[in-house]
Amino acid sequence: MSVVPVQCWMRTFKVGFTGGSASCFVVTHRDRQWLITAKHVVDAAAKNGADTLELTGENGLSVELKAPMEFVPLVDDGPDIAVFSIGDHKIVRDDLLLVPSADSLALSQEVFFLGYPMPGTLPLSGRLPAVRRGIVSQRAIFNGVVAWIIDGHNLPGFSGGPLVFASHGGVGSNWHVLGVVSAYVQHRIAVEITGGAVQGNTGLTVPSNAGLVVVYDIKHAIAAIDAFIDAGI
Repeated sequence: MSVVPVQCWMRTFKVGFTGGSASCFVVTHRDRQWLITAKHVVDAAAKNGADTLELTGENGLSVELKAPMEFVPLVDDGPDIAVFSIGDHKIVRDDLLLVPSADSLALSQEVFFLGYPMPGTLPLSGRLPAVRRGIVSQRAIFNGVVAWIIDGHNLPGFSGGPLVFASHGGVGSNWHVLGVVSAYVQHRIAVEITGGAVQGNTGLTVPSNAGLVVVYDIKHAIAAIDAFIDAGI
């Protein structure tokens, strides 16, 4: 069984904004560090009028990214990914290696996702993120983009956090970030009445967590970063 190493924990942050919070993480690529989260998290922050994102991690690090936020445009439309340039700032140690690539991943492989779930409901002890486990189930198309499907149980607040795995599945492996946690797949279950004058199926349904997590591949973020740098920005 794999144990999630320190670099995964130290590169994951809680991102707070006016009216909410979620998760994000930092990757190192082409000698710079980049902040990555889910696009729907940034959309929610903008909708609430936020012009600052506050990052909180294990060491209590607080980083203000004031407007105008320097978005890195994605090359392709559709992925639920947002990338920020943080310039020459270093907010994690580069020797805490986390490879931004799905290389060597296999279907049915064990994976982990980190983040800050159920804000306001689950008071985590300390500043470390929570971690959950799953396996790589398959790929499916969402918003016209192929995304990874993880057999695992996602919760609100994990959005924007990293999905990580060991390249060879165990001790001594390099650890990779596969992608960005986006959402869980919903399915609907029937509502039934028992013990009343009228029993049985009401014809009503309610949404439920199907236990499948949608993760957008980190390659979309890396392609955006490469284009951003190659454009001389």
